[in-house]
Amino acid sequence: MVEEITCNHNEQEAVLTTLVRIKGSDLCKVVPVKSSKPLDKKIWIECSKALSRIHVGPPIKIGDVVCKNVLNTGVDIICTKNIEVNNQ
Repeated sequence: MVEEITCNHNEQEAVLTTLVRIKGSDLCKVVPVKSSKPLDKKIWIECSKALSRIHVGPPIKIGDVVCKNVLNTGVDIICTKNIEVNNQ
């Protein structure tokens, strides 16, 4: 018996991954982030412009929301790396 798997993959949407700047850390200058849900690829440039104005401060943990409801899409931008406070 052959089982057919259907996939409703929308090629116009994908998870946005990018970088956001960190303020107040000597260890890293940027932190990787991603969208919590797929976003329409047509708004990726506008999202990148909005995120380029954001600076986050350490400590930041995986899963922390960096930008809530980006461009009123209902999608959050979340951190994908732990960044600790400088130990000086």
